[in-house]
Amino acid sequence: MRKWKGIRGVPYINIQGKNMYYDQNSDFQADLPTVLFVHGAGGSGKKWTHQLGGIQGCNLIAPDLPGHGRSEGSAADNIIAYCEFVWSFAQALNLKKFIIAGHSMGGGIALELGLAYPEAAYGLIIVASGARLRVNPGMLDALTRGEHPIETIKYQYSPKINPDVLVKAAEEMKTIPTNVYLADFRACNNFDIIDRINNISNPALIICGQDDQMTPLKYSEFLHKELSYSTIVRIPEAGHMVMLEKPDQVNEAISDFSAQISSKE
Repeated sequence: MRKWKGIRGVPYINIQGKNMYYDQNSDFQADLPTVLFVHGAGGSGKKWTHQLGGIQGCNLIAPDLPGHGRSEGSAADNIIAYCEFVWSFAQALNLKKFIIAGHSMGGGIALELGLAYPEAAYGLIIVASGARLRVNPGMLDALTRGEHPIETIKYQYSPKINPDVLVKAAEEMKTIPTNVYLADFRACNNFDIIDRINNISNPALIICGQDDQMTPLKYSEFLHKELSYSTIVRIPEAGHMVMLEKPDQVNEAISDFSAQISSKE
């Protein structure tokens, strides 16, 4: 397997004529497990900064989905399209087997990939997500009018978060085109694998913030109940952005899970 450029290089790869950006923690090491991180709606690989900089003993890769961050292309309005992109991305990097970690919409993408390509994803890490991801109609209406739903920022974090974090999150939201959010939230709204969730046989780690108001704890509890081989980690004083709010706890859970399942391969 070839080595890839690290975050200090120029980490782009061409997929179907489009340049796709990704971050990674270091040059590829064949003897280490690989974790492929997928961000949520309107986000980019930057949402996984604390994981790429804080987890040891793994190859860590975080792409920007099409039309997000520094990747070319257009945002998709369905989870299957994103799943196929992630699969193409993994193939372009010559990843034979990997652990896929997804946050929110990215969790839906990871679950869909577990259904479509179970032989490739030998582990799933589902962060603040669910088997169904309904979106508030008011949010969709605002985005259709070209308005950023700034008021939703406060629901993305625990009530215990520093208010300065909310200010920075609102400023970041304003820099992202509303059509990207609209496509992503339509993809979430149409996502529903409740009737297929128990077809997933991959080992799974489910991480959730106990104060999550976007995808409440019951979403993660349902996944834990329906997935045959799953572990759930509930993190206190964390909301929907749990990997940013409590990175140490998230990193510890991911490290333990990665080591456990890679030892069985």
